[in-house]
Amino acid sequence: QGDIREAMSSSLLLLSILPGLLALSNNHQECLGKDCESLSSNRHRAERVTPERCTVLQNTQNAVYTINAKVGSPPTEFRLVADTGSNVLVIPGQNCKECKKANKRLYDFSASSTSLKTRHASRITYGSGTVEGPLIHDTVEAIGVKSKNQSMLVMQHEAIQSFSNFDFDGIMGMGMPESSMGTKDQKAGDDRSFFAQAGVDAFTMCFDKGAKPNGVLKLGSKRNHTFNFEKVIGKVHWGVTLSGASTEGKQVDGVCTDGQKCAVIVDSGTTLMMGPASHLVKIYSRLCDHLPECASMAQGTTDDATRSELFMTILLTCPSSMASLPPLKFKLGESHISLGMETYIMKAHSKELSMNNFMSGLTNSLNFGKYKAEVCVPAFMPMKMKSRRFGPVWIFGMPVMREYTVMFKRNHNNSGSPAVGFSKTKKCGGCGEEQMISDFTAKVVEKHEQPSTILPYEPTRLSPIYIRKPSLSLYENSEEVRL
Repeated sequence: QGDIREAMSSSLLLLSILPGLLALSNNHQECLGKDCESLSSNRHRAERVTPERCTVLQNTQNAVYTINAKVGSPPTEFRLVADTGSNVLVIPGQNCKECKKANKRLYDFSASSTSLKTRHASRITYGSGTVEGPLIHDTVEAIGVKSKNQSMLVMQHEAIQSFSNFDFDGIMGMGMPESSMGTKDQKAGDDRSFFAQAGVDAFTMCFDKGAKPNGVLKLGSKRNHTFNFEKVIGKVHWGVTLSGASTEGKQVDGVCTDGQKCAVIVDSGTTLMMGPASHLVKIYSRLCDHLPECASMAQGTTDDATRSELFMTILLTCPSSMASLPPLKFKLGESHISLGMETYIMKAHSKELSMNNFMSGLTNSLNFGKYKAEVCVPAFMPMKMKSRRFGPVWIFGMPVMREYTVMFKRNHNNSGSPAVGFSKTKKCGGCGEEQMISDFTAKVVEKHEQPSTILPYEPTRLSPIYIRKPSLSLYENSEEVRL
C-alpha cells in the first residue's frame, strides 16, 4: 500500500509560480498580466473548426497515442501525446538539457517571429514525473485548426519516467478547464488549452485493435446522436459516475455496490485501466470462475485474495482457455460499457515485468523469472485514490478506447455542462470516408452476449517500462482527488 501511495502521490497536479524575470529579447515582445489575458482570449479570432476535422493518432510503444503540431513562425513540428487527463500544451525548449540529451525536437523562442514571452513560469507534476519552464505564447496549428498567441509551457527541465525512450516530444492537454495552469496571468476557470482557444467544444477518440494499432481523433459533434452521454461530475477531470461491474449479468459484489459511490476518470493519456486494489481482487476472483483451470483449482475456496492470485498465476501461461473469458461490464450513471477479453488482458515480456511489476499492489508472490517469454496479465493497475464527494476513483485509460469511440463535450446540448459520450466502435481505421464508424445500437450491453472460444484479436502487447500513469489534481495536503 505504501508503494501505491508514494507512486500515486506524484500524480498531484502541482502548479507553482517560480520567481524571477525571464531574460527579454530586443527582437521579441513580452506580455504581462492583463495584456496576456487579452492576447490569449482569441476564441473569436481563432479559425473555427468544421465538424469533420480529423487526424490519425499515432501509436507510440503501445503506451500512448500522439498527434503532430506545428509551433511558431516559421513552424517547428512536434509530436505530442493526446492527453485528456491534463489541460496544458507542453513542448521541449531550446534550453532543456534533458530534452537535448533525449534527442527531442526543441522550440526556440528567439527563432519565432510570432512568439510572446511572459514573466511567469510553472511546474507541473504528471503521474510519470515533472516538467517546468517559462510560459510563452505563440501560434500553434494542429488537426487542421490554428490558435494564435497560444499559451504553453516550454520545458527547461524535465523528469518524466522513460522520457528519453518515448517517441514523443511533449503533451497536448485536452482536459477540463479547471485542470489548467492557474498562473498569475490567468483568471480562475479561464481555459487556455489549445482546444478552447481554437474554438473546439467537442472531439472524439478511438483506438483500433491489433498488435500495434493506430487511432483516430475527430473534432466536432456531427454524430452526436450516436453516443450515449454521461454527465461529468465535477470541474477538474473528465469524470463520470461508476455504479458497478459484472460478468454474464451477475454483479461483482464489493465493486461500487451496496450504496457505495464511485467515480471514473476517462483519460486517453493513461496506458492501463486503474482501480482500487480491493476492487481488482474482487473482479479477478470472479474471473477465476470463468477460467476452467482456475475454477477447478479454486473449488471450495471462497477467499477472494486467494482466488485472485490463482487467476493471475494461471493467466501468466496464456492458456488457450482464456478465449472463453466473458466480457467485463461496467455500469456508469445511465448506461453500461463492455470490454472483451482481448481488451482487458494484455501480453508482456516476463523480464520487463520483473523490472516493473505494476501489479505489485495486488500480490508480490508472482514469479515472472520462471517464464522465459511472453506472459499474459490483466490490463489493470491498482491505485489508492478517492474523491470527497464520489468515493473511490477509477481510471478508464486506453483499453476503453479500443472498444468505444469516446466523445468529450464541453457544452453538451448547449447547456453549458460538460459530458462524456460512449459508442461501441465498429471500425477505427483512419480519416477517410466511413473509416471511423461507431454504433449507437451497441451502446446498451445485451444480456445474452456470450464469450467466444476464438480470439477475434490478439491481446495488445505492452512493455511495462513504458506505462504512463494519470495526472490527477489533488486537494492540498491530501490524497483526495479533485473532480
